[in-house]
Amino acid sequence: MATLAVGIDVGTSSVKAVALKRTGSGYSLRSVGQADIRRSEFHPEESPQAIAEAPLRALERVSQDSAFSRKPCAFAVSGPRVAPRLFKFPSIPKGEVEQAIRFEAEQIIPFDLAQAALDYVLFDEAMEEGKPVMEGLVVAVHKEEVDKRFVLLKSAGFDPVVLDIDTLALANAYSETEGLNERETVALINIGARFTNLSILHGPRRCFVRDIATGGDMLSRAISEIYGLDLPQAEKRKREASYTPLDDLEGGGFADDFGGVGGGETEGFGDTEGFEPIDDGNEEYVLLDSDQTGFESGDTMSDADDFEASGQTQSGMDAAQRISANRAVLADALGDLISEIQDTFKYYINRRIIPRVDKVRLCGGTAKFPDIQEFFASQLGVPTELWNPFARIDVGGVAGKYPPNFLDELGPMMAVATGLAMRAL
Repeated sequence: MATLAVGIDVGTSSVKAVALKRTGSGYSLRSVGQADIRRSEFHPEESPQAIAEAPLRALERVSQDSAFSRKPCAFAVSGPRVAPRLFKFPSIPKGEVEQAIRFEAEQIIPFDLAQAALDYVLFDEAMEEGKPVMEGLVVAVHKEEVDKRFVLLKSAGFDPVVLDIDTLALANAYSETEGLNERETVALINIGARFTNLSILHGPRRCFVRDIATGGDMLSRAISEIYGLDLPQAEKRKREASYTPLDDLEGGGFADDFGGVGGGETEGFGDTEGFEPIDDGNEEYVLLDSDQTGFESGDTMSDADDFEASGQTQSGMDAAQRISANRAVLADALGDLISEIQDTFKYYINRRIIPRVDKVRLCGGTAKFPDIQEFFASQLGVPTELWNPFARIDVGGVAGKYPPNFLDELGPMMAVATGLAMRAL
């Protein structure tokens, strides 16, 4: 069995790569790579040919690292041509399982299985009305999608040998690094540019997955519409905001010389009211724990006069305005995503597949947008935190290669690639 493995995550907006080595105590990080994929909506100056070649060029930049080039790697696909489905049937002899699953798949997969790569995983046997039943997850991926990704990786100098899907790679990374207890249900939400991967883990042996066709691009569009920016400016501003909160964008724009950082049971679940867009009247200002104003989390002021009378600084007022601005953008951009996630939670809870969702972990580049954790927690009614898979991986051997805090900043983007590398071991 290999001790060094590589995972390559080819997303819509960037390529992510992780090389891991298995150790006696877990995993150690050997290398990490990331390269942006230039897209026409955000780089209108690029030629159609350059845009068509952008994924290959990004992969080639990553492959310059010898830890990745010509190494066997695991890769994944996601989107509408990936069909994961739950199945359940009475318990049968092991020798008949594969044929039964294929028959079941023919009934529930939305395209011809002759054109699909098919695999499945069985959950632990369950009892239903006093009789044993087999439950599991079957996944079909259209062969065209697999072939396209395979050729792309080979052309860039990689050796793709293991196929997975993003949602299962995500689940793999979490179970390997964080572990799961039998009674806990965790929802992993990986917010990509065009798709969001949702993996719901109930104990160590049950996983329910879904791709949702919305993501971080909607934030860029919301920033564009709310602040009167063109899409390239809005995308740039979104990336900058992932490191600093949205500033006051007076006059619908931002300073030309603004510096940025590029490239970058129902317990536990309930319906909550959405955030409303900023009103010019009595907006409620909520100050974060990190705000140096003497307020504790949850303290509120109803208007500017009361705020000033409290003796707090104007910088505190500005911080509160930024929080409200961030949440208004999030509500506008991600309302549909929240609704899809709520519906998914309700589906599994109402069918008694899971008892509740205990916690949510966010990852992906968009997961670093300011106030997004608080926004998801409020909307979903579930404790929500940013998840960095590198936090439980030994990074000491490579930390010196990168600037301080670089791996902490990059880690939430690398969950799928990390799970893929673990899958290849």
